[in-house]
Amino acid sequence: MDSCSTSEHRLGKDSPSNKLLYAKDIPNYKSWVERYYRDIAKMPSISDQDMDAYLVEQSRLHGNEFNTLSALSELYFYINKYKEEILTALDRDGYCRKHKLRHKLEQAINLMSGSS
Repeated sequence: MDSCSTSEHRLGKDSPSNKLLYAKDIPNYKSWVERYYRDIAKMPSISDQDMDAYLVEQSRLHGNEFNTLSALSELYFYINKYKEEILTALDRDGYCRKHKLRHKLEQAINLMSGSS
């Protein structure tokens, strides 16, 4: 996780043992992660159509591996945890306001929580 972080981590005697154990390896891993994201940024963009086609195909191939109820539960817990930030972001975005996504999300939250 430290390899993917953009901030510097200072280690001390109270640092967790796993961080101390791998401290010398982190700069190496960090450079791998940076190179990986640099390479991704250089890749050509794909069209929305190509992305949609790919996702449809992946959904078809892995449809029997997906636990819909588990995924919905995880989404619900995530949304509850960051509800205010998400609702604020939906308010700020013109596309989201146009399509009333804040209201729709609030309705889904109320439905999932049992509120009316």
